[in-house]
Amino acid sequence: MNAEEAGGHPPHPPSPPDRARRISERLDGLMAREAARTGGKAPAYRELADRINRIAGRGVISRDTIRNLHQASTQKGQSPNPTVETLDWLGLAFGIRSGATYFLDDGRAAAVDEQLLALDKLAGVHAAVGNAGVVGLAQRASGLSDNSLHMLVALADRLSALEAEVAAGESGAPSAPKAGPGERC
Repeated sequence: MNAEEAGGHPPHPPSPPDRARRISERLDGLMAREAARTGGKAPAYRELADRINRIAGRGVISRDTIRNLHQASTQKGQSPNPTVETLDWLGLAFGIRSGATYFLDDGRAAAVDEQLLALDKLAGVHAAVGNAGVVGLAQRASGLSDNSLHMLVALADRLSALEAEVAAGESGAPSAPKAGPGERC
């Protein structure tokens, strides 16, 4: 039984500004996820438009359309109102088949985001398995107690942080805060 049958009012579709903000947030998340996978650089609007147009085999979207969707506003200050087809093409740029549903339906977006997270984890495992040093370390660690495994993970985390600090110092970027007294590695 839906809300209308129960004597309530039918749910209202989101207003154009709310819909535009939802699309913008989801697009931002997809761009950030891609940036994390590719070394920190989010795709430019032109790159996304070129990717989509290559997939489509024709010009279906412009960089300005993607910019408007990402910023949730047109140059005239209005909320963008993309077509279902535009959102579907935008989704395809990130490997999502039903883009319109992803951008507009909270439940579907959550399910797709879970799948994307699982794929990211799988890609990380695949990359680690391709590294002989990581495989050797995993083989050595396989018989350790839970306590020893926790210490090994903490040590790996600390070593990663130290390497990032050294790399940041070499590039002139601000370094990460150092561990204070009493903090363990």
